[in-house]
Amino acid sequence: MRVHDLLPGRGGAHGSPGDGGEEAGAAPGAIPGLRVLGGEPAALQRPVTGTSTVDLLDPGRYVGVAHLVLTGLAWRREAADSERFVAAVADAGASALAVGEGLLGEVPADVVQAAHRHGLPLFAVPADLPFHEVSAYVAAATAPGAGTGARPAGHDGAVQRLLRGLAEGRPLAEQAGDVAAHLGSPVRVLSATGRQVVPGPVALSEDETDDVVLRAARADAHGGGPAPVRSAVGALQVRAVAAEDPAERWWVLADAGAPAGAAALFDALAGAVAVHRRTAAAPPAPHGRVVVVLVDGACSARALADALADVPHRLQVTSGGATAVAEARPDLVALLRRRLARLQPSLGSRRLLAGASRAGEGGEEAVAGARRALAAARAATGRVVVLEDTDTGTVLDLLRTVPARERTAFARTVLGPVLADAELLGTLRTHLRHGCSPTRTAHALHVHQNTVRYRVGRLEELLGRDLRDVADLADVHVALRLHDDLHDDLHDDLHDDLHEAPGDPGGHGGAAQ
Repeated sequence: MRVHDLLPGRGGAHGSPGDGGEEAGAAPGAIPGLRVLGGEPAALQRPVTGTSTVDLLDPGRYVGVAHLVLTGLAWRREAADSERFVAAVADAGASALAVGEGLLGEVPADVVQAAHRHGLPLFAVPADLPFHEVSAYVAAATAPGAGTGARPAGHDGAVQRLLRGLAEGRPLAEQAGDVAAHLGSPVRVLSATGRQVVPGPVALSEDETDDVVLRAARADAHGGGPAPVRSAVGALQVRAVAAEDPAERWWVLADAGAPAGAAALFDALAGAVAVHRRTAAAPPAPHGRVVVVLVDGACSARALADALADVPHRLQVTSGGATAVAEARPDLVALLRRRLARLQPSLGSRRLLAGASRAGEGGEEAVAGARRALAAARAATGRVVVLEDTDTGTVLDLLRTVPARERTAFARTVLGPVLADAELLGTLRTHLRHGCSPTRTAHALHVHQNTVRYRVGRLEELLGRDLRDVADLADVHVALRLHDDLHDDLHDDLHDDLHEAPGDPGGHGGAAQ
């Protein structure tokens, strides 16, 4: 049965408008007196496979996936409790909420508002309607072969099998494989950072994963059923597994050609994914050489845990972020950069910063290296910055811990008169690179030595510096290194912004129309 079968006049042999009578006879009749207080059309299509009766403020562990949750409000002491309770019910994968009116005589407005915020269909149960009668109705309507004398068929049968498998603790990959076999097309599950939790028959490439995650985030499908998306791997249906923070969404992916009416099956699989996300086993501890990774902020801590979920590690959440000790894979920092960058479209105005030590360092040395890298990430530009400790004793390594604004101001103060002259700036860069030798500079620029001497004289005149004086030369050299370093950061940010721009020229578009 579906949530809408609980509505007066929607049960029995009449089926539901728009579903082709697929569920005719699935429900023995509407529950007398039950009133609907809210529910979006897509949410009313969710499957109901049983009931859970709870009156705890934190009911999550007692709520069944795809259940109708019954509560008498014994948990409610103040209006703020409603948000906490309803959020836990929705996060547990319930299909709908039914609230008894016996205690307060009505369903409080704060409960109604919380249910609306979390997209949870809400019913009022009158004082003279016992919960056990509601449970008995749902049990009869969801029994195998209810109203037909046969076992559930079609999508509803697949939903029932999936939910039975969830109750039995079957692995998520097997559950997704069953759904793929029923639909006749691949099914994949991606985490928020693009980890391929269920890769399907053929794993996506890293570039394909970048594209799919970006377009899934834009589709913002977490508020309803599967959303159509055109991506580098073709047309897809994307069903988001909701989370309080947009940067923590996961996605269920299937080919866009999946049969019509499979929304309930997607919802059930999304519920199974939500349970897996909450109950996944901790990764193994790292062995051998390790890397220490530090991140800023609570969002960063959860993002780091997701990005490292398939890497042996140990993570400790702190008041300001988190510290992870991870196995030193050769590509670990590159992996973190790629996965964390996928969260950028969902971060809003927030920044995601991480610093990693060099592989093989241990104890305080590794922590100090990660701190240096994180300090440099804070000073850098960009919304997602992952830096590795590369402290090799250069001045630039030290100055990268200075805020970008101050580094920019210093570079402009020293180089300002020549920043607009590409020829002079290029000559200065080449001259310094070749040890201030006019001969080698001329050879590198393919010009006469007299031309180099003229340009160097012009540079000294405009900058007010003597390039033969050690102090002046040091200032100019550091300013030029800072200018080039900042220009590289700006170029990277511009590239990211262009990659995110809607309607990119790659022909993939955004969500399918």
